[in-house]
Amino acid sequence: MIGTDVREIIAEEKQVQRHKEALDSLVHMRSKLLRESLDDRMRRAQDQGLSQKECAEFHKEEKRYLESQVDRLRREQARTKGKLTELRRAKAGAIRIRASQVASRRKRH
Repeated sequence: MIGTDVREIIAEEKQVQRHKEALDSLVHMRSKLLRESLDDRMRRAQDQGLSQKECAEFHKEEKRYLESQVDRLRREQARTKGKLTELRRAKAGAIRIRASQVASRRKRH
């Protein structure tokens, strides 16, 4: 039974690790967009046919939205990091329990 628990913990740990990596990637991409200057944004917007005023307004709105997204993603990163730490501790504990069970069986036989 403990072996199954360890396998389940390892599977969940891998899933949480993939989630963490996806969050890291999203935060990186959103942060990169936040650092984009208005001039760079205007160059990108030329393809969309926006005026400079429209582009400046859109850039402000986009920055506010990106800031809120990055904040939310960072909170999720912190939560995920905590969950990953918990899982690693649980895995270490389950492995120790399993090892002690195996050792006690050896002593009895």
